Amino acid sequence: QIPPPRPQSPPPSPSAALRTAFIVPTCPDLLFAELLLCVASRCFLVLSVRVIKAREFMAQTNVGAGVPAAPDANTLRIFIATDNHLGFNEKDHIRGQDSFIAFEEILDKAKKYNSDFLLLGGDLFHDNKPSRKTMIKTMELFREHCFGDRPVHVEPVNVDAVGRGNEASFVNYDDPNVNISLPVFIIHGNHDDPSGEGNFSALDILSQARMINYFGRQEKIDEIKVTPLLLAKGSARVAIYGLGNIRDERLYQTFAEKKVKFMRPSDGEAWFSILVIHQNKEARMQKNYIPVTFLPDWLDFVIWGHEHECLIDPRKEKAAGDGDGAVMVSQPGSSVQTSLTAAEAVRKHMAYMDVRIPPNADPQYRFKKVPFSRVRPFVYDDITLQGTDCLPSEEGVKEFLSQKIQEAIDLAKEEFPDAPAVLRQPLIRLKVDNTGYPQIHARRFGQQFACGDSPKDWSVANPFELITFWRRVKRTGGG
Repeated sequence: QIPPPRPQSPPPSPSAALRTAFIVPTCPDLLFAELLLCVASRCFLVLSVRVIKAREFMAQTNVGAGVPAAPDANTLRIFIATDNHLGFNEKDHIRGQDSFIAFEEILDKAKKYNSDFLLLGGDLFHDNKPSRKTMIKTMELFREHCFGDRPVHVEPVNVDAVGRGNEASFVNYDDPNVNISLPVFIIHGNHDDPSGEGNFSALDILSQARMINYFGRQEKIDEIKVTPLLLAKGSARVAIYGLGNIRDERLYQTFAEKKVKFMRPSDGEAWFSILVIHQNKEARMQKNYIPVTFLPDWLDFVIWGHEHECLIDPRKEKAAGDGDGAVMVSQPGSSVQTSLTAAEAVRKHMAYMDVRIPPNADPQYRFKKVPFSRVRPFVYDDITLQGTDCLPSEEGVKEFLSQKIQEAIDLAKEEFPDAPAVLRQPLIRLKVDNTGYPQIHARRFGQQFACGDSPKDWSVANPFELITFWRRVKRTGGG
């Protein structure tokens, strides 16, 4: 139900204007949808299409080594990360704590950078049903870093997107029974999506414990309505749209049938609009991804989860519409390596974003990436044996690859000299083209790097997964 429009005389106070903000639907046919709504609700809105997008402001004041100054009363600071995969490989004696160490760094940095809240883009957990060990460790981290007496300056203007459809919507820092110092807003990913009886997610447990604000859940996936969180701090106002993971083929079809509607404030131009989405961005198969061209071009910024390669620097990409409309897209990537691929070897980052809206001006933002310092070093390399000094024998291949592994270990130490002791053993993966050469037993080969009385003495974190082999197929012409 749409509440009545705000009174025109006398003009409302800024706080009252925010509190009476209401939502109207918007889809790629923006003008037509707004016109229908105006007639139906007798609201005489001025219809317009955003021509000037939000501009980035680059002024930066640092305090100490790389730590930005605290935001002022009219600047909203959002800390950003995605794909934390808590509990990944938790039974591994070396890597079992990697996901938690990286996630604690995110929480540390969010507080150190005086963030107004933390925004997570899905896959907080690696398993749909996290172990008790993982759940307890996660709750300990949230309790330690997100509870406290530090005041929260973000006003919840409209939070209908938080929680389940049949429950009252509110943010955890409005609950008088808990003291929240760092609010966390999160969508689900494909690893921790709702399932089973009652359609619950592991995130629902954290939400009921008032540790997070879980939004972006869709009750009907064949007719999707994306409702934003409307949050304000002084004159800064952000509309955050969350779209938790839905099977890519199904969501692609729903978009293609124009059954995905983004609900937009009636004064949408006055809000900085952010979409957090967790889907395939690159096409693996036909219709098994979500093209950026499906997204409305009035969005100011898109945070893309699910893809683990860190491409965090914002890029302008074509959005929906026949014109030159585009959106800025950032792909933060994962905070822990869950596969030994080239994409996971890219240096990992988190980020923060400052948003402000000067008087009589378009929204402005500043986006800064922050490198991780508590992620296990990972060196990946593609090697072709042909054309090298490798001898064409098993012993020759072993000697050559042993040398390459040692070089990779030395490179990891050189590039990550300040890695904590618990992360000092690097991950190494060589993808070896051994066409014309004998193939050695990869697991037996790795035993030379697993010497010592315990795994803590090993040279690498993955001695039995160091190498994968492949050979080129010789194609012959048909008669």
